[in-house]
Amino acid sequence: MKLKQKILILALLPLILAVCIIAYNISQLMSLNASTEEVVDSLVAVEELNSSVQSLQKSLSVYSINVSENNKYNIETDLARTEEIYNSLQSSFSTDRQRQISAQFEEKFTKIAEATTASLQETNVAEIKRQSQRTRGIVNDVIELKRDVSANYTAMQQELGNKINAITWISIISAVALIIVSVVSALYFTNRIVGRISRLTAGAKEIAAGNLNVQFEDKVSDDEVGELQVSFRQMTGNLKEIITHVSDSSDQVAASAEELMASADETMLGTELISTSIQNVSDAADKQKEMSNASASFAHKVLEEAEEIANQANQATTLSNSTNEKIEKGSVYVENTVSQMNLIQSTVDETADSLTLLASRTTEIVNILKLVQDISDQTNLLALNAAIEAARAGEAGKGFAVVADEVKKLSEQTKQSVSDISRIAVEIENDTTTTVASIQQVKDRVNAGITISYDTKATFDEILAIIGQVQNQVTEITAVSDSIHSKMATVSEQSLQMAAVSETTADNAVSVASASEEQLASMSEVNTAAGSLAHLAEELQGIVAKFRT
Repeated sequence: MKLKQKILILALLPLILAVCIIAYNISQLMSLNASTEEVVDSLVAVEELNSSVQSLQKSLSVYSINVSENNKYNIETDLARTEEIYNSLQSSFSTDRQRQISAQFEEKFTKIAEATTASLQETNVAEIKRQSQRTRGIVNDVIELKRDVSANYTAMQQELGNKINAITWISIISAVALIIVSVVSALYFTNRIVGRISRLTAGAKEIAAGNLNVQFEDKVSDDEVGELQVSFRQMTGNLKEIITHVSDSSDQVAASAEELMASADETMLGTELISTSIQNVSDAADKQKEMSNASASFAHKVLEEAEEIANQANQATTLSNSTNEKIEKGSVYVENTVSQMNLIQSTVDETADSLTLLASRTTEIVNILKLVQDISDQTNLLALNAAIEAARAGEAGKGFAVVADEVKKLSEQTKQSVSDISRIAVEIENDTTTTVASIQQVKDRVNAGITISYDTKATFDEILAIIGQVQNQVTEITAVSDSIHSKMATVSEQSLQMAAVSETTADNAVSVASASEEQLASMSEVNTAAGSLAHLAEELQGIVAKFRT
């Protein structure tokens, strides 16, 4: 966890605790306020009841002096209002004393109301006056009830004050606890951070004094101080390597100083060759600068293309996910289609069986109709024979001739009906045969549809597998494009740095070319400088000796 996150937690923890304390105080105060409102409402209701009872007493007195419809209406209004106020007040009685007074009031008021109502109907002024005097009794009950409610309110006020004091003390204690927790947390985190920084400071002082054998503790956290510990360990190791290398180099410098004095003459001879070579280096540096700029431009283009590849890969991933969802839905639809096709096939099979049975029944009907037609023909012949016999019988056979004629007509009608039914049965049989053939075609097509549905589902499964492979390949492309983006950014930066170095090299080459002309005049001083170099090497060895590696 980073220092920023730790500090943020340290700052938010007291704030959250403070919000909890405030929320608790608000809830307690709201509860107290609700209790106060209930008692105040009771006081107001009792006061209204008292006012209503006194108004009733006054109305009764006025009516006993002046009998009128208006005064009668006032009495009825006061009775109804008093009863309404009392009914609304009953639920707020909280003590046995209040409920006892309430029962007395209800008993007296009920009697007064009943007697007053009867007296008003009879216009009994004397009774009205007597009820006016009885009303003083319930006035006293209301006053007693008011005293008890007021006493209850006073007690509640005392309890309310105690609760407020308790809330105040709880708030104070919570605030003190919050301050203590905040201070302890701050000291804890501060001591941890400062202690680790102090150890790093002590180690840095040891390094400054020349002790490179300081051991820094391992990284114990992921914050900036832990990273600083790692950096100090790496720095100490690097310093050890540098000091060791400098020590070795100082020995070599001391030995090389003597060789430098011997090679000074040879250097003068090579100065002219160096001047020519430096000019070549300057030209090469210019070319290198141009190539570095071109490389940076190319790397920038590749970087843009890598970003485009990443964007296209992300779009392909989104599209493949959408396609995958749609194909899964399509697969579900295909499964539902197969189920429906199976149901259709079952229904078609049942229909084919029913039609086959219908064809069989139709054939039976045709056979029965043929039998009926034969019977009708025989009946017709019998009717004809009966008509002939009736004609032979003469006058005695006229009645029988009429019956024979009716039988003949009935036989002919039966024959015609049988003919019509036979024709219809044959048509039904033909239609049934055609329908059975059509049903068979439907069955074949349903089977073909089921086969196609299974093939479609298999195709969907193959597409799902292919899309899965595509998603994996897109993921790999995204990873590769991210890698290309990172590497090309590095290449672009290094190309720009190389261009800057090349420009610096070209400028330095020009300077060296100018300086090489002066080198010939300066080589006479090389021997003196070599002696000074040997002296400096000795001093460097003395400085390195101060460090303990």
